[in-house]
Amino acid sequence: MAYSSHSSRAGPRGRSGPRRSFYTRKLEEAERLFEGLREMSARGVPIIVEGRMDEQALRKLDINGKVYCLKAHGESKLSFVDKLGTTEDEVILLTDFDREGAELRSWLYAELSRRRIRAEDKFWRRIRALVKSEAHAVEELPSFLRTVRLRSLALK
Repeated sequence: MAYSSHSSRAGPRGRSGPRRSFYTRKLEEAERLFEGLREMSARGVPIIVEGRMDEQALRKLDINGKVYCLKAHGESKLSFVDKLGTTEDEVILLTDFDREGAELRSWLYAELSRRRIRAEDKFWRRIRALVKSEAHAVEELPSFLRTVRLRSLALK
């Protein structure tokens, strides 16, 4: 059987279709998740993040609704949650994706639920599963999205 100079593989160094579709699927899922965050935020559901850099990252992703920064004012976690209880009945939890962020998300979820505040953590869980080891903090999400977008385009 003769081999032609044109291989069935696409792209440089023999990168094949399955790799391209991996990044394409990852990009599509990321865009769906961030669009969902934008929609809920636009409906008035505030997002809780750890710090100001996390808030800035959300703004870079065109998430323009209310954002509460847990660590920005130096108040205790309990004081922060108490203040939320007087103004909000639903929030989105978006802490960092490392162990400390996971523990904080779990604590916030329990405390807010006790106060009958609906704490939405589905975005956190889905984004964490999507980024795996590629991003450990909310502030890294714009860079993660850029990287996935570039990889998706480079492999087409």
